[in-house]
Amino acid sequence: MTNDKKVILASGSPRRLEILRRHSINPVIMPASVDETLPEGISMEDAVMFLSFKKARAVEGQLMLTIPDLNPEDQDSNDLILEEEQEDEDSDPLDEEHTPESRAQLLAEQDGPLLILAADTVVYDPDLGILGKPQDHDDAFRMLSSLRGKKHQVATGCSLILCGMPARRIFCEVTDVYCKNYTDDDIESYIATGEPFDKAGAYGIQGAFGQYIDHIEGSYDNVVGLPYERLAGESEILDAYYRRDAGLN
Repeated sequence: MTNDKKVILASGSPRRLEILRRHSINPVIMPASVDETLPEGISMEDAVMFLSFKKARAVEGQLMLTIPDLNPEDQDSNDLILEEEQEDEDSDPLDEEHTPESRAQLLAEQDGPLLILAADTVVYDPDLGILGKPQDHDDAFRMLSSLRGKKHQVATGCSLILCGMPARRIFCEVTDVYCKNYTDDDIESYIATGEPFDKAGAYGIQGAFGQYIDHIEGSYDNVVGLPYERLAGESEILDAYYRRDAGLN
């Protein structure tokens, strides 16, 4: 997917990181903290593409500031970014790489262009509309009650940007998900696991809720949070643009 480019993952999601690492891609982790207010009346597909591009551009702006400051003795910009990440409720500490010092070292070792990858995933219920993360137990119960016994959709918007360059790809992948007709007791048992509270739509297909999924039509990884197969294809298109513009063909 990356050729000579280093991937910057503009997300604190352990699930997206796991998908990339499964394909031998070990990105630099740089979560984006942005205002996720959506324009009124925006569609599901446009919403996730809008937010993913906003995240990618935010990280590009940070990189443009911090790349000249990779000297370990001058980490003010990186320290400020890490402080913002720690204040962001959606940013999960992942591992020892999630520090400005290790990030700076990884970026300093990169000779080729930096590829920023940002993504945003939402669940769309035909009755409730776009579902974010539940605010509390009652909100989770409301979402899961509405999803049972019918089809809903999961949409992931992805943005690929070559840092400091005009080349970019923005797309949306949609998967149809069909839930079984589970009971109220099943919902309560699942909520008790604590899984729903950091998941859009109040569930994770890869976790305990998987037993309540009847079947899906489309990409499984897309439901988890990153449609890798589509991502790899879009990355190849972006690489062709880059090689053409750089005179490498």
